[in-house]
Amino acid sequence: MNVQSALNAYKETNRSEVEVASPHRLIELTFQDLKRNLLILRRQINDGQKVGGLESSKAIAALEILRSSLNFEEGGEIAANLEQIYVYSLNQLREILKDDSEHELDSVIAIISSLVDAWVSISDNQRI
Repeated sequence: MNVQSALNAYKETNRSEVEVASPHRLIELTFQDLKRNLLILRRQINDGQKVGGLESSKAIAALEILRSSLNFEEGGEIAANLEQIYVYSLNQLREILKDDSEHELDSVIAIISSLVDAWVSISDNQRI
């Protein structure tokens, strides 16, 4: 699967909300969609189903979107650390899809869940 086909699959998610969202909200939606699709992959593995399809395409696309949104000039070390997380997660997903096994899926889910929670808390703090 190439990045363009993954991005096309990702674009099919909730278009109306995406069209009016702020940049911060777009990242939040991307994180949430990534987490949701990782959890679907976990359930597929737990149920002994073949892993792949739309959920894996969306997860890969979300990681690529998050990675491409990093601003290394302003983000410095944080952006560099996030890039390492995204690359690690992408590599794990590729291994999962290649071998149809779980590899480090639980660690990817835990890391992404932490990032989702952190990003949402930033959003919540901005509303105060």
